[in-house]
Amino acid sequence: MGIAVLVYKVFIYKHVNNILKHECFCCYLRVSCNVARKKTKMDKTELRKECSRLFYCNTISDCQELLNIYAEFFFQIVNNHNPEIKSRSEFDSTMVLQMMMTKALHLRNAISGISYESNDGRRLNNIIDPTVVASLIRNIYETTGMFNLIYRTTSDPEERKIIYLLWVHAGLSYRQRFNTEITTEDNAQKAQEEKEQMLTIVNNIENNSLYKKLDETNQKRIKHQLKTKDYLIKFDDLEVKILNWRQLTETMDIKNGKLDHAYGYFSLYSHPSNVSVFQFADMFAKENESFRMLTLYNLKIAFFMFSIFIADYINLFPETLKTYESLGLVEQIVINFHNRSARGVEYSINNSYEATQ
Repeated sequence: MGIAVLVYKVFIYKHVNNILKHECFCCYLRVSCNVARKKTKMDKTELRKECSRLFYCNTISDCQELLNIYAEFFFQIVNNHNPEIKSRSEFDSTMVLQMMMTKALHLRNAISGISYESNDGRRLNNIIDPTVVASLIRNIYETTGMFNLIYRTTSDPEERKIIYLLWVHAGLSYRQRFNTEITTEDNAQKAQEEKEQMLTIVNNIENNSLYKKLDETNQKRIKHQLKTKDYLIKFDDLEVKILNWRQLTETMDIKNGKLDHAYGYFSLYSHPSNVSVFQFADMFAKENESFRMLTLYNLKIAFFMFSIFIADYINLFPETLKTYESLGLVEQIVINFHNRSARGVEYSINNSYEATQ
């Protein structure tokens, strides 16, 4: 047994009872809070106060509560929504929602913090690593942007087919890189099947009615994306525009440049940049604990992404609005808040926010 594993097991055995008690108590408090909100009729002042607390989330515990609200919605959709799947594209969209639920739960756990006790009894106090949180949120940004690009921005079914097929092709192309690592006949057969699938995708794109209407220049742009294993494009009538990740704030229609630099900001922490290293050196000082402030700032961007994703998912599957409206009034208002704040009232999921006005 490795030393690291042994230390970890000793630590777990020593603290497991306290951890379980703490987790159960926190879960009890969260459930009790949600039940109380549903059972209690709030006046407008109380409603505004409770919603405001969850709009701005000035504490880690408030952030965890909001993440639980997102996760609860995702869970209810997974259990209550059984759409008639008409295509592989629609099936994949439902899988993305499940992925977003696990991302919300992993993010909630990440901001619970970490601690450590060495064999000689010295301790690392509970801290949150904002660089790890930032990496998670960049992935949430990418997932939200991808979903919006394929399933909401597209105004025509043929547009959606092309971008979806580019997305599938890009993933399969990257998997082909691992062919040199194949060690079994089953994996070799799978790789060959995926290679054939890629050829079918190219053929389907080239025979798409919209693709055939494009001039040579715009067809070449799509071929370029196939070659470079990319799918970030948008259609402006018969013009194809190649995008980058930062520009997805525009395709999501986030107003006033509010999150234009979010992707670049999170990329500083997702990669071992010098900025991430020198900021790490200063963020855990006892006198300021700036890691908490940085974590709270990062989380606010995650909340925009979760809120936008939920609005876009309900737009794709309007029947899920019923599940959304089965939530408590506070939950409906706070889920919708960041979406409405970023994109305007025309993107609002419903008019529950009017209860606070």
